[in-house]
Amino acid sequence: MIININTPTCRWVLDLDEDAKKATLVSCNPIRGEDVAKQQGLLEKAAGYLKAEASALMGSVPLPVLEARKAACDGCDSARKAGPEEWYCKSCGCPEWKRSQLQAKWTMPAATCPLKKWPEIK
Repeated sequence: MIININTPTCRWVLDLDEDAKKATLVSCNPIRGEDVAKQQGLLEKAAGYLKAEASALMGSVPLPVLEARKAACDGCDSARKAGPEEWYCKSCGCPEWKRSQLQAKWTMPAATCPLKKWPEIK
């Protein structure tokens, strides 16, 4: 069985022999600088998402902030309406699932707009 493992600096390809309980290194390809930057970007996005979700546990944003966020998205070309109650941002890079809907993000105190269009919460 072939297994691919990506680390921040290398893509490892291993041939796993389960019967013999051994793995043979097939290749280790160094990751280019731009690929490392993409992986770091994903880690930053994941950290931002966890921070936003954690902030939602403490409560929601005040109504004026929620309305300002919604108004900013309503006039934005990156906002995509998938249905009457389903809005997604094309700029943030999140997958389209319930917790990444803008309706959910608008309520999270630590959530941010990738285009910096939301007002800052003080």
